[in-house]
Amino acid sequence: MFNQNYCKLALIKIPQRYLLVNVLAKRIRQLQRGGDTLLEGEEVDSIAKMDIALKEIAEGKIFIKKMEEGKKEG
Repeated sequence: MFNQNYCKLALIKIPQRYLLVNVLAKRIRQLQRGGDTLLEGEEVDSIAKMDIALKEIAEGKIFIKKMEEGKKEG
């Protein structure tokens, strides 16, 4: 399971659920591959990767970049 409070706070930062799920999945994969956490002063080894990612989003340490209309990335 995941921390409901982190989820609610993350939804405030990224209110579109499908977009939040995509950002969350990407971040969890990064953490599973050995990426460093952006959280400070916490015992991150005892927290699930999903909760770490949710808390990073909720704290505004991870965000999405909006593309300008008419421009394609790539």
